[in-house]
Amino acid sequence: MPNSPLLSTYRAGENRVTSSMMAVFQRLELSLFERLLGAVTEDSTLQLVAFVNQPPGISESVPDARISANFDFWFETKTTPNALSAKQLFEHFKNLTEGGVNERLFIVTPDPERPEILESFHDKRVIWFNFRALSYAIDEILDDKKTFVSEQTRFLFRELQQLFDADGLLDSTDTVVVAARFAWDEFNKYGVYVCQPNRSFRPGITHMGFYTLGEIKPTIAKILDQSYEALTFDAQTVETLSTGTEMDKRIATAIRESLSEGIRTEGQPYRVFVLSRNEDEGSVELKGPIVNTTKAASGRAWAWTLAQRYTSLSSLIAPGVATTGDLESAGG
Repeated sequence: MPNSPLLSTYRAGENRVTSSMMAVFQRLELSLFERLLGAVTEDSTLQLVAFVNQPPGISESVPDARISANFDFWFETKTTPNALSAKQLFEHFKNLTEGGVNERLFIVTPDPERPEILESFHDKRVIWFNFRALSYAIDEILDDKKTFVSEQTRFLFRELQQLFDADGLLDSTDTVVVAARFAWDEFNKYGVYVCQPNRSFRPGITHMGFYTLGEIKPTIAKILDQSYEALTFDAQTVETLSTGTEMDKRIATAIRESLSEGIRTEGQPYRVFVLSRNEDEGSVELKGPIVNTTKAASGRAWAWTLAQRYTSLSSLIAPGVATTGDLESAGG
C-alpha cells in the first residue's frame, strides 16, 4: 500500500478509517466533494456552495454576484456489520435542527444492505451508504474523462480505497466455509462447530458452510452463538454450562459426547460455534451440494479450501450455482 504522509498519520488510531476519510474530504475541492456525496447518496439536489450572478438582495439591492454556503453534515462510521446502536443514532439525530434543510446525518457501514435499525428513522436527512458504494462513487469520478482530478487527489482516493479493502470494508461476504473432514459429522450430531482456541474469523459473518469430500455441503448453517474465549473441554465446564441457557446446554452436550467418544482431548481448550440445525432455526438448504472444480496451474484438481474460505450467502443460493466455478462467477 502506498505510504502517504497524510493517511499514515491516522492508521495507528482506533478511528483510522473515519480519520482517513475526513483527511481526504477536507482536501477535496468543494465541487468534487459535492459530487462525491451526491453520487454515493443518489441525491442530485445536494449543494454545498451556491454561486449566483446578480442575486436579488434586500430591498433594491442587486449585487453582481454572491457565493453562499450553509450546510451541516454529521458522520457516524462503523467498520463491522450490524454494529449500529439505536440509542447512539437517536443521540446523533438530536444534532439536526427542526427544519434544517441543508443538514444531514450520514451513516457509513460495511453492511451489504441498509440496516433494519434505520427503518425507525423517517427523516430523509438520515442517509445510509456503505463503503462499497463510496468506493464505486470514487471510481465513477476518477473514470470520468471530463472531470479534472489532480494527481494528489487521485493518489489519496486510491489509497483510501486500498485502506477500505485492507480492512475488509468492501467485501460483502457473510459466510465462512470451513474444511470439514470431521466437522461435518460433528455438526450433524450436535449442531456445533469446534476449532482451535486461537482460530480467527472475519467479523460480521452470519453463516457457516462445510467443505469435505470435494464439495460444499448443501446445508448452510446460521451462526446462533459463538465463544470468543476458549472453553476447556472437561467435566467442570459441562457442569457449569448445563445450568445455563439453551445454547450453553447444547455446548455442554457436545463437550460431554465428544469427550466420551474420544473425538476431543479432555482438558484442552477449544472455540465453539453454536449453529442452526434446520431451516426453522435459520439454516439455508441449497438445491444440492456445490461440487469443487478448482484446479491448480498444472491442471491437477485442487481443494476449494484447506482451512476456511469466505463467500456470500447470496452467491451460494444464486440460480445455477452447482460448482465452485459457478460460485466464483456469481461473485462468491
